[in-house]
Amino acid sequence: MVEASLLGFVGSYADSLPSEALAGNVFAVSILLILFYITVIVINKLTDIILLLLKRLILLAIVSLAFYQFLQFLDAKLGAEGLTVDTIIFGGAGFIVGCIALFIAVHAAFSSLIKVRPGKKVVTKEEVEEPSKRIISMSALKEDRRLGVVIAYLVVAEFGVISSKTVAAPNVNVGVLFFAAFMIAALFFIYQSYRDFKTGIRHLLVALFVGGILSIVLGYFWGGYPLNELLSEMYFVSDSLVAFVTGIAVSLFMGSRG
Repeated sequence: MVEASLLGFVGSYADSLPSEALAGNVFAVSILLILFYITVIVINKLTDIILLLLKRLILLAIVSLAFYQFLQFLDAKLGAEGLTVDTIIFGGAGFIVGCIALFIAVHAAFSSLIKVRPGKKVVTKEEVEEPSKRIISMSALKEDRRLGVVIAYLVVAEFGVISSKTVAAPNVNVGVLFFAAFMIAALFFIYQSYRDFKTGIRHLLVALFVGGILSIVLGYFWGGYPLNELLSEMYFVSDSLVAFVTGIAVSLFMGSRG
């Protein structure tokens, strides 16, 4: 019965994805763009160079939309509440991280257009052989040059989802199954899209830790959810879960090969 409810929820939401994306729903836009990218890989008719450029343009689109939704919500919040401790701290933090992520996304997209030449093999950081090391350790975290950008994209994505109108699960059971299905899909994506599986797992673990805490903090201070709901099973029917999932998806997409 629960499985049928989950399939019904996924099916109905899949039908509404185009309209939700046109309405500026960060989650819907992110899923559609990432699905489009995966489809291109499966078709495998484009060169590595075009895929690299396409990936960076998709990330630029996601970051730009999430940052725009955040700025819209911040403007509305300032108009309604004025300068409060929450708007100063979280508004300032979101603005700074958003600017950094947007700068990185713009720079990456333009560098792909300028520096990449047809017929030239694109070598990414993950293609360079690295010594064997544990998945999670201080040395591994310090040596992972992409980790900072992965976290920045996660933060911007979560801010964007919490700031925009999204569609949460209809009940707790569907929410739990949705999250479990997403985690299975995330592991499959890492296996398919990361050259180094350990790097992908490290990114996932960091995203789970940082994104989980951030989704609760933003849900309470930025989204207006009661803290007791976010710390209970009701978390799985909140926008915070959608923000959490979107943040992980965008961060893993950013950290994948290319």
